[in-house]
Amino acid sequence: MLFPYLLKVSLLLAVLTLGYRWMVQFETFSKLNRALLWLNVMAAWTLPLIPMPDWGPVKVQTEFHQSIPKIAKVIPTVAQQIIPDNGSLAMKSSKWEGLGLADWLLLAYLAGVTILAVRFLYQVGKLIYVLAKSDFEESNNRVYLVRNRKIKSPYSFFHWILVNPENHTPQEMRHILAHETEHALQWHSIDLLLSEIQRILLWFNPFAWYHQKLVQANLEYLADGAVLEGGIEKKQYQYSLLTAVLQDKELPLTTSFAQSLLKNRIKMMNKKPSHYLAWVKYVLLIAILYLSSAFVAPYRHKLVVMAPKVVRTAVMKLMEDTVSKEQKQKLEVKPEKAILKATIIPVADSVSETPDRKRIKGVLIRNDTLYWGISALTTWEDVSEMRKAVNKFGGEIQINGIQYDPFQHFITSVSVRVASKSQGSSGSGSTDERRKTAENEFMPIQGYSGYIKKDGIGMGQWPPAPLSQELENDYQKALSQHKQNATAYFEHNLKATIGPNSGSGYSKEILEGKYAARFLERGGIGKSPEKTLKVTELYKDAELYLNTRPTTLAELNALPFEQFEKASIFEDNAGKKYMIVYAR
Repeated sequence: MLFPYLLKVSLLLAVLTLGYRWMVQFETFSKLNRALLWLNVMAAWTLPLIPMPDWGPVKVQTEFHQSIPKIAKVIPTVAQQIIPDNGSLAMKSSKWEGLGLADWLLLAYLAGVTILAVRFLYQVGKLIYVLAKSDFEESNNRVYLVRNRKIKSPYSFFHWILVNPENHTPQEMRHILAHETEHALQWHSIDLLLSEIQRILLWFNPFAWYHQKLVQANLEYLADGAVLEGGIEKKQYQYSLLTAVLQDKELPLTTSFAQSLLKNRIKMMNKKPSHYLAWVKYVLLIAILYLSSAFVAPYRHKLVVMAPKVVRTAVMKLMEDTVSKEQKQKLEVKPEKAILKATIIPVADSVSETPDRKRIKGVLIRNDTLYWGISALTTWEDVSEMRKAVNKFGGEIQINGIQYDPFQHFITSVSVRVASKSQGSSGSGSTDERRKTAENEFMPIQGYSGYIKKDGIGMGQWPPAPLSQELENDYQKALSQHKQNATAYFEHNLKATIGPNSGSGYSKEILEGKYAARFLERGGIGKSPEKTLKVTELYKDAELYLNTRPTTLAELNALPFEQFEKASIFEDNAGKKYMIVYAR
């Protein structure tokens, strides 16, 4: 029964790992992804042990349970002992000659497990030896700092952080300790040990090896995110990361600051938080788990109960009759395709939109004219749908250039090329950059629009309603976002002006948290007993700002703490300090 079981485990792990990789690996819900990777392992190993129920997608259950035995049928049951009893040489020879295919496969499997297990124990022993031979000190959060001159690249194992301080600058050490402390406090070594044990037991399955890489990557995303949330300046942290990656890698069982996932780690650090609609992908993963483990109904029910409330309703619908659901989806395919290609064709401003048609953002067709418009909040998905509509109408539209505000909230300028296929006419246009100044550099565009007719094209004209109202609505929303981020834009410009710098950020939660006293003593900022912001004499010569205007130390110390949001503190290469206090 071993081989059929391992084949089932391998198949489930492959399906769940691919689903995770294709759908949610780069979503910013790293904590949820960590739980999902644990769930994948538990599901893969436990579901094949649960008997098949009498209800559910019976066809899937039957085919699955019949296929695995057919695959494993070539492996007969082990009928004799693999290791013979002590006896004569002739008896030993005859027994080895009598080994069947199942015996040799089992020997090969056990040999692979043994080799990897010995390697695993050697790594653990080597790590214990390094810890025993090194000096260490305990920090306030029960993390032990181990200093060892033989360590080339810093790493952590459970609550031990091993590092050679002589290889790093003070700033790099601060970043390294912050990163490895997050690994230690979040018990990431348990995840690595679990994935390593699974890789040993399923050494023949490439998805077990790939799953381990996904676990390592997600743990690095978690640690990076926690460090940046703690106030470390992103750019300087990434420079330290680049320096560490160029050094040699340490033990595979450890979590290392120098994990060479540089491109993806920087990508995740710079990525905007995932949209709430990304939950749909997690719903699909639960559906995949349901379909791939159709023979385990009790577990499926428990999984759905554990899901978030917003997801649970949608998932429960998947637990209805699968056959009728599939038939319903087949019937809906054709209308759905038609909806994607539909456009609104009003004959006058007073004509209402057809209720069963889906309007494409940025497109309005009226009689023989297609009006298009790019708003401040137009997305690349919107542009893609717009291009499809324009192509269907006999034209082409191409984005030659597009710029966003520093935080990718809205468009600040756009350059467009439009052509008419029937007339062969084309033209290019863009928003007016001459109106940009230092004060309104990141202002959103009001919109850029044009039209395509059967006999020509035009650009720069304001479109009729409702497209004009759509552009105006997006502009007002973008203006609101610009106003909310005015201080952040000011900080961005100030840092660009002073050049290379390093710094930290302090949120309201940090200054009221467990280590508030330490931040006040060492960082020079905190909460006073009078419930006002407290900025010490450490910043008496610093350049101080309250939101976007210059301020004084006295004014900052008089600011009610309830109005305080966060503070950005940075220092240029000349040693001059800057502080920007965000306040309501």
